[in-house]
Amino acid sequence: MSGQTGLGDLRHAQNVRHAAPPQAAPANTAEAADGRLLVGAGGPYRARRRDGERLDHLFEEWCDRLRAAGEQARTAVDTGEDVLTFDELDARANRLARHLLRLGVRPGERIALIFDRAVHSYVGMLAVLKVNAAYVPLDPGFPADRLAYIVRDAGVRTVLSLSHLHDRVGHLQAALVYLDEAEARVAAEDGRRLGRAERGGPADDLCYIVYTSGSTGRPKGVAVEHASICNFVRVASQVYGLGADDRVYQGMTIAFDFSVEEIWVPLLSGATLVPRPPGVTLLGRDLADFLRDRRITALCCVPTLLATLEEEDLPGLRFLLVSGEACPADLVRRWHRPGRRFLNVYGPTEATVTATWAVLDPGRPVTLGVPLPTYAVTILDPAGPRALPRGELGEIGIAGVGLARGYVGRDDLTARAFIPDFLGVPDNPSGRIYRTGDLGRINGDGEIEYHGRIDTQVQINGYRVELSEIESVLLRVPGIAQAVVDTHEPEPGVVELVAYYSARDDAPEVDPERVYRELRGRLPGYMIPAYLEPLPRIPMLLSNKADRKSLPPPSGPRCLSTTQSYAPPATPVEQGYAEVLAGVIGAGQVSVDGHFFEELGASSLLMARFCARVRERADLPPVSIKDVYLHPTVRDLARAADVPAAPATPAPPVIEPERASTAAYVLCGAAQALLALGYAVLGALLLAGGYTWVFDAEDTAEIYGRSLACAVVIFTTLCAVPIAAKWALVGRWKPGRFRVWSPAYLRFWTVRTLLRICPLALFAGSPLYVLYLRALGAKIGPDVLILSRNVPVCTDLLTVGGGTVIRKDSFLSCYRARAGMIEIGPVTIGAEAFVGERTVVDIGTAVGDRAQLGHSSSLQEGQSVPDGEVWHGSPAQPAPAGTRYAPPAPVRCGAWRRARFATVQLVTTLAVYLPLTIGGLHWLSTRVPALDDLADAARQQNLGTWPAWADALAISLAVYLGGLAAGLALVVSVPRLLARTLRPDRDYPLYGFHYWAHRVIARITGTQVFTHLFGDSSWIVGYQRAIGYDLSKVEQTGSNFGLQHKHESPFLTSIGSGTMISDGLSIVNADFSAHSFRLSRATIGAHSFLGNDIAYPAKARTGENCLLATKVMVPVDGPVLRDVGLLGSPCFEIPRSVQRDGRFDHLKTGDELHRRLAAKTRHNTVTIALYLVSRWLHLFGLVLLGAAAAALREPAGAAAALALALVSGVVFTTLYFALVERLATGFRALTPRFCSIYQPYYWWHERVWKLTNPTYLELLNGTPFKSLLWRLVGVRIGRRVFDDGCGITERTLVTIGDDCTLGQKCDLQAHSLEDGTFKSDHILIGAGCTVGTGALVHYGVRMGDGAVLAADAFLMKGEEVAPGAHWCGNPAVRVG
Repeated sequence: MSGQTGLGDLRHAQNVRHAAPPQAAPANTAEAADGRLLVGAGGPYRARRRDGERLDHLFEEWCDRLRAAGEQARTAVDTGEDVLTFDELDARANRLARHLLRLGVRPGERIALIFDRAVHSYVGMLAVLKVNAAYVPLDPGFPADRLAYIVRDAGVRTVLSLSHLHDRVGHLQAALVYLDEAEARVAAEDGRRLGRAERGGPADDLCYIVYTSGSTGRPKGVAVEHASICNFVRVASQVYGLGADDRVYQGMTIAFDFSVEEIWVPLLSGATLVPRPPGVTLLGRDLADFLRDRRITALCCVPTLLATLEEEDLPGLRFLLVSGEACPADLVRRWHRPGRRFLNVYGPTEATVTATWAVLDPGRPVTLGVPLPTYAVTILDPAGPRALPRGELGEIGIAGVGLARGYVGRDDLTARAFIPDFLGVPDNPSGRIYRTGDLGRINGDGEIEYHGRIDTQVQINGYRVELSEIESVLLRVPGIAQAVVDTHEPEPGVVELVAYYSARDDAPEVDPERVYRELRGRLPGYMIPAYLEPLPRIPMLLSNKADRKSLPPPSGPRCLSTTQSYAPPATPVEQGYAEVLAGVIGAGQVSVDGHFFEELGASSLLMARFCARVRERADLPPVSIKDVYLHPTVRDLARAADVPAAPATPAPPVIEPERASTAAYVLCGAAQALLALGYAVLGALLLAGGYTWVFDAEDTAEIYGRSLACAVVIFTTLCAVPIAAKWALVGRWKPGRFRVWSPAYLRFWTVRTLLRICPLALFAGSPLYVLYLRALGAKIGPDVLILSRNVPVCTDLLTVGGGTVIRKDSFLSCYRARAGMIEIGPVTIGAEAFVGERTVVDIGTAVGDRAQLGHSSSLQEGQSVPDGEVWHGSPAQPAPAGTRYAPPAPVRCGAWRRARFATVQLVTTLAVYLPLTIGGLHWLSTRVPALDDLADAARQQNLGTWPAWADALAISLAVYLGGLAAGLALVVSVPRLLARTLRPDRDYPLYGFHYWAHRVIARITGTQVFTHLFGDSSWIVGYQRAIGYDLSKVEQTGSNFGLQHKHESPFLTSIGSGTMISDGLSIVNADFSAHSFRLSRATIGAHSFLGNDIAYPAKARTGENCLLATKVMVPVDGPVLRDVGLLGSPCFEIPRSVQRDGRFDHLKTGDELHRRLAAKTRHNTVTIALYLVSRWLHLFGLVLLGAAAAALREPAGAAAALALALVSGVVFTTLYFALVERLATGFRALTPRFCSIYQPYYWWHERVWKLTNPTYLELLNGTPFKSLLWRLVGVRIGRRVFDDGCGITERTLVTIGDDCTLGQKCDLQAHSLEDGTFKSDHILIGAGCTVGTGALVHYGVRMGDGAVLAADAFLMKGEEVAPGAHWCGNPAVRVG
C-alpha cells in the first residue's frame, strides 16, 4: 500500500471520533427478493480482503503508517505501570518471535498462551503469529483437567506462561516457556522485523484456536483462519467508529473470543488499550472508578457487567458495545446518551466473533440488527435445508468470509454445524452456512430478533454454557445414574443452573460435597450449578430424552461448597448482613466465615444485589461492591464497616384497641340514617319550594328574578346550617378522645359531614374559604392561602399565622381515628409558613414561623418544625441546606384585591351560575315533550310500560351523551384560550384575572370524568394531547396513563417518550406565596415509570429512565438524577431495575407487541363502551326514580316527593354500582396474579377498575353502611369496622378483621404495576388494627391484631407486621 493511502487511512482513524456516527444501522443490507436472506454489503464499508493477508501483517502495516506519519510514539497499551507505543509493542513481539525461533518453534505449530498479565498476552499473540504459528489462548483459572485436555486436543507443543503460574501449568504435557525467566534472553534479541527467510513461509492459514463448551463433556476447539479474522477486524474497525483518541477498556480473558473485539479492533483503529489490573475482578463501583480514573472512552462488555455499574453515569464514555447475551431494554434506556455510540453485536465463535450489529436507541426495540458487511444471515428451518420467509421463527444461519474453518479434530461436528450453502450466498468463499443453534426471525424492519437457544446451550453471565458438558461431569461421580442440568430463575432476571441427579439403586447415598468437588475440579466457576437436586428418577419422554418441563424447581438451599462448620453471627451487623445475603443467594443460612464466591457460590450479579439490599436497610452500614471483594466474608465485611448497630427508636405508648358494643354500632348507624334523612327533607323543602315558585313565573325576567332569589336562599341556608350546627352541637372543640359509635362521635360525624358538603368547601384557594374556617372557630391570620379541599373539622384547634400557604391535598384535620377512638388535638402553623402538597399534619404538631414542610411529607404527633427551617419526609426531618419549596413574593396583593375577588366570586355564583342552573331546569321541563310524556305516565302509574321507558331512555341518553360532548368541547377549548393569557416563570398577583384564569384551567382540565373514561387505554394519549400535554414522541403501551391524575396546568406539562404513569399523579407546576403565584414547566423524563400517589413538582430533579416508586417524595434539590429508582420520603436511590421484571420482555417488542397492543386496544375500547353504557343506564334509573317521585307530588307534597327522590337515588346508586362491579368480576373472587399488561387477564382487570365507581362510597364514610357495602362487593370485613374514607382497589383480595380503624384517604392496594408488569396478592388486616390518614398498604401485607400504621406511612409489599406493633414512615419501619 502506498504511503499516501496509508496516511489517508490514518487520518480517517484520527477523525472517526469527531464524525457524527449514524444513529441506526446504515442501510448497507441487501435483501433477497423473498426476504429470506440478509446480506451485509455495499455502502462505505465494503471489505478490502486480500489473498494471503495475515493478522500480524495488519498490525505491522498500521505501525508503518504511524511511522510514515510521524506518529510512531502513539500509545498502544497503557497498564498504569507500563506504557507501550505501537513501535515498542511491535519491537517486543519481534524479540519474542526470534526467541521462539531459537527454541525451535516452526510455522504451523500451535502455541498455548496462559498469562494473568495483559501485556504478555498481547506480545505473545503477536510473536506467535510473526513466526507463522497459531496461538491457543487459555485462562490460568481453568481447572487443571480442562487445561490438560485443551493442550492435548489442540496439539500444543509449547506453552508460554509466567513462573508464578507454575502450579497451574506445570502438569501440562508440553514445553513450558516462562517469559519472566527468559526476559534477559528475549531482551537481547533484535527488535527489528523478521525477514521472510528468517521466519519461513506459512504452513497454513490458521490464526488461533479458541475453545468453547462442548456437548460431549469436553470443550471443542474452533479454528479461525487469518482471512476470517482480518476481514472482521477491517470491517469492525470501520463500522464501530473507534478512533485514535479512544482509550479502550480490556477486561475479558483472552480465552474467550470476545477479547478479540476488545484487543484487535481497537489496536487496528489506532486506539489505546487499557487492560484491567492483574488478579482483580472489576465490577460495579470499582469498575466505574477505574473507568473514570483511567479516562476510558470505550467499553466492550456483556450486559450483565454493564448492569453492575449501579446506574452510575460515566460522561467520558463515548462508545459502548455489548455482546455475549441478550441486552435488556432497560439497560439501553439507562446508558443511552446523545453523542454516545451504543452498539449491540451478536455472533458465535464459529463466525469469528461478531456477525450482526445494531445501534441501540431507547426509542427502538432491542434486536440483533443486521449483518455486518461481508456477512449474511438467514433463518433456517430446523427440520431441513430451507430458508424461512420473513416473520417465521427458525434457526439463525450465518454465512460469509467470517466463518471459521471448523472444530479441531471433530469433522463430524463440523459437518453437522457447517452445512452446504444451498442459497448461493454472495461473497461466501467457504460455500457453507453455520447453524448457530439460536432461535430467531427477521422482523418487519429487516432486522434479526433473538428468541433464545434451540438446544441445551445457555448463557450464564455472558458465557456460553453447554448443559450436557456439565451433565457429563456429573455422570462421572460414583453412584450417580442419571443427570440433567437446567436453568432456574429464583427471582426475575437471575438465571442459575440446577443439577438434577438420581442415584444408582445399588450404590450408597451420593455425597453432595463430593459432587461439588468433582464439578469444581473439572469446570470453570461459571459452569458450577447453584443447586444440587437429588430425585428418585429423572422424568423422561417417550423418546427416552429427559422431560425438562417436568423437572421440579429446586427445593433445597443453594449449594454451598464450603467444608467448614457453620459460624453464627456475633454482632447485630453480622446478623443483618448474613440475613440479607442468605435471602439474596437463596440459602437457609450462611456462615459468617464463608467466602462469598468460593464457598457460598455467589456471583457478581448476586453480590451487586446484595449491596442494593443492604442499602435499603436503615439499620445496616452500606457496602459497595469494592467492599465485598476486599472483605469477602460476612465477618470481614462487618469488621471493616466498624459501625455499631443503630439505637432503637423510642417506642410509642401501647394502645389497646377500644371495642364498641354491637348495640352502640347499630344505634349509631340508625341515628346517622335518620339525620341524613332529615337533612334530605330540609333540602327537599328548600328545593321544592323554590322550584314551585320559579315554575309559576310567567316571563324571562321574572324567571331570572325568582331564580336569583331562590339561589340566594338555598346557598345561604346550605352555608349557614353547618356553621350553626357546629356551634350548637359542639361549641368549641377541645383536645380529647372519645369512642367511635358513641353519642359524642355522632355529634362529631354530623358536624364533619355538614362541613364537607357545605358549598363553601368548593371555594378552596379563595378568601371566602378562609372566612368560612374563621366562622367555624379557626384562628387564621391575614393573607393566608389555603388550597386544600380537605376541610379541617375541629377548627377551634387550628391556628394558622399570617402570610402562610397550605397546598392542595394536604390534611390539617385536627383529629385522627386510632384504635377505635377519635382523638382531637391542636395543629399550629406559624406565620409565613409553607405546607406542601399531599402532606399530612397530625394532631399535636407545629410548623414554626417562616418554616416549610415539603411535598409528600408528614408531621407525626409531637413533632414541630423550628422557625425558619425547611423539613420534609415522612416523618419529617430537616432538609438539605438550600432546599426551598415556596418562591419569593415580589408582587403584593392587598386586602382590597382579596375583598374584590371574593365579592366577584360570590356575585357570579349567586347571580349567574345558580340562577342559570335553576332557570335552565325550568326551561327544560317546559320545552322537552318527552319530560311531559314521562310525567304523565308517572301520574297515571304507567311507568312500567314501554313508551315510558322509551322516553326515559331517550332523555337519559340525550342528557348523558350531550353532557359528555359539551364537556369535552369545553375542556379542549376554553382552557386553551385562557392559557394564552398566562406566561411561565412570571409572577402574577393572587386574586386577579390571571389567578382566576389559572384556577379555571386547572379545574376544567382536571375533571376526572374524561381521565376515567379514556385512562388505561390507548385513547388517553390523544385526550392528554388535546387538553395541552406535551407527550413528545409517544411510545404507545395501551396504559400510558392510569384513571386518575391531575395538574396545575396541562400546557406546561411535558412527559418524555416511553414513560408510564400510574393512578394518583399530581403535577405541581404552579408555585404559590401568600401574595402571588408562578407557573413553571414540569418535565417528566423519557422511559420513566411513576407509581401511585406522587406529587411531581416543576423543580423535580429527576431526568430520563427513572423509576419513581409509589408515594415517593420527588427531590427538588441536588443534581438531576437519571437511570435510577427512587423510593421513600425523603427519597433514596434504588437500582432502576430492582422492581423491574424481564419475564415478559418478549411481549414488548416487534410484531408481538403490535399484535398484542392492537388486541388490548380492542378490549379497552369495548371496556370504554361498557363504561358509557353502565353510566347511561345509571342515569336512566335516576330518571325513572325522579319520574316516580314526581308522580307523588300531588298526593304527598313536593317536598316529600323530592326527599324520597333524593334518598332513593342514593340507595339506587349504591346498589347499582355494587351490582355492576360484581357483574364485571363475574361474581368471582380475584386471585393473586403475575402477568404482563399485554396479557388478557390484565385487560379484564382494567375493566373491573374502570367499571367501579368509587365516588359514591364517600357518602357512607364514617357509618356502618360503608362496611355493609364493602361486604356487598366482596371484601371480607369484620364487625364494627370504622372506615373514615378508606379506598380498596381489589376488594375480594382484602380481609379486614373486627373493630379495625381505617383513617381518611388511606388505601389498601392489593396490586402493583411496574414497567408493564402487573402483580397482585392478598392483604390481611388483623382485628383491632389501625391504618392512619393517607397511609397506603401494598399487596402481600399481613398486619397482626392490634397493629398500628401511622399517618402517611407506606407499608411495602410482603411486609409482616407483628401483633400490637407500631409502624411509621415511608417506607414504613417498626417504631414500637
